[in-house]
Amino acid sequence: MPAPTLPLKEKIKIYLGCFLLTLAIYTVIDMYVPMKKLWAGEVMSFQELVTHIQWHKKAPFIALITFLMGRSTIKKRTKALTEGPAREHEAVAQ
Repeated sequence: MPAPTLPLKEKIKIYLGCFLLTLAIYTVIDMYVPMKKLWAGEVMSFQELVTHIQWHKKAPFIALITFLMGRSTIKKRTKALTEGPAREHEAVAQ
């Protein structure tokens, strides 16, 4: 019996979710200094805030983290798929 695998659509959703999570984390990290300045009472324009977001400099790290998180999640879900039917058969046998 061939091992069950996740469909391509599910894998794409996983990678997209990992990408958005990684992007959100790096955005929060980038916005720490401007937010600290705003809380201290400094006035900043929207353009000044946006200049602190530097995804282009962190793109390789974002891509690597997205890939590793996605691969790990896919492995976990595939493992759960393979072990799921085996557990059902054990429960029926008992």
